[in-house]
Amino acid sequence: MGLKTYALRLDEEVYEGIKKALEETGDPDITLSFLIRRYLRDLYETIPHLKKSEFSILNHVSYWGSVFKQMARTAQLENILKGAPIAERVQAEVDDKKEYKKMKGSKK
Repeated sequence: MGLKTYALRLDEEVYEGIKKALEETGDPDITLSFLIRRYLRDLYETIPHLKKSEFSILNHVSYWGSVFKQMARTAQLENILKGAPIAERVQAEVDDKKEYKKMKGSKK
């Protein structure tokens, strides 16, 4: 099966962010073009089933976009539940208040 070339324009920030994240995985086979081809192939296989649905294809694509956003929120929530960043921020605030009280007390 031949491959067709298709030009795709992405925001530079998005492209660089995804590229950097994929490079950090250390797997040279996972590239941005691999991901796009994979997701488009999955969409192609799914379209016949989506056509049978009462909802439009755009609704389904929007739904899965929101699922990706929810996955990001879940990952953020997991980081919050770990507590390390919050504990560090609380400790920094406590340290700042101690410094503030020391400075205020020395002025009296």
